[in-house]
Amino acid sequence: MHDIDYPGLLAVTMQLVKVDSLLLINEFHGDSLIIVYNLNTNQIDRHLISKGEGPNELIPPLDLCVTDNNLYILSRPIFSLNHIPLDALSKKGDTLCHDYRMPSLSDRFIPLTQTQFVFSGMWKKRYAFLNTQSSDSLQEFGNYPDYWDNEKDIPTEAKMMFHQSMFVKHPTENKFVSCSSFVLQIFSYNKKEAIIPRLLFQKQLGKYEYDFTTTGGFSATLRKGSDPEVIDLACSENYIYLIVQNKKNRKMRDIEVIDWQGNPVKYLNCNKKIICLTIDKKEKKGYCVIEDPEEHLAWFNI
Repeated sequence: MHDIDYPGLLAVTMQLVKVDSLLLINEFHGDSLIIVYNLNTNQIDRHLISKGEGPNELIPPLDLCVTDNNLYILSRPIFSLNHIPLDALSKKGDTLCHDYRMPSLSDRFIPLTQTQFVFSGMWKKRYAFLNTQSSDSLQEFGNYPDYWDNEKDIPTEAKMMFHQSMFVKHPTENKFVSCSSFVLQIFSYNKKEAIIPRLLFQKQLGKYEYDFTTTGGFSATLRKGSDPEVIDLACSENYIYLIVQNKKNRKMRDIEVIDWQGNPVKYLNCNKKIICLTIDKKEKKGYCVIEDPEEHLAWFNI
């Protein structure tokens, strides 16, 4: 790992997104929620999205993803889906475009096209598929995992809480990954026709058990003795990169690399508290945020 001399302080970083020479830093705290950092000049080019409830403002935490020359932004607490054109990242002025107000069940998302989106959250099925060109297009699909024997008898609401998904999309092919703490799924989708994505592959990443409660709403807690959890993920054309807890010290993280068929490729023993990462195949680099004890940016060869 190589430290980056970032000209500022990082607070609570939620996500990194690489767009050409720009690194978009999704922060939870601060008056601005997205920092546009230029890796070529080592300068902060601008700040995007003020925190608040007014015009061109959003409530954190945000979820970011790039698709079809747009940066899509989901304000998770208010279920607001928005986008910024990528060519506006280096321009001044308000560029936030509001796209859709989701039902109060959505949490994370992946934009497949400019009109097709998949959401995780508190759905009766595991996912919701949205086609914004149709007024009545929200379709639930997929089943919650039940690799643990006792899980078949657990209420769906508890499974919702435990198996919250994170997403990444293949850079060139019509595929995306959904990954929770212990289960990875790979889907294909149709860019031309708004149909529910098709499950290509599913894999258990570790053994798990959890307790749940219904008091004051559903919650789920991982039991001791479960395997290390997946914390975050990123991808390139050839590989999927998983941030996983270190087996000996769960506060530290390593990086597990698998291919798009789910086969293990290599395991990077980092033994650092990696918060999030993004991959740049052209540069053959990964960029990440490490907490040690303050947050800082770093890069590594892939």
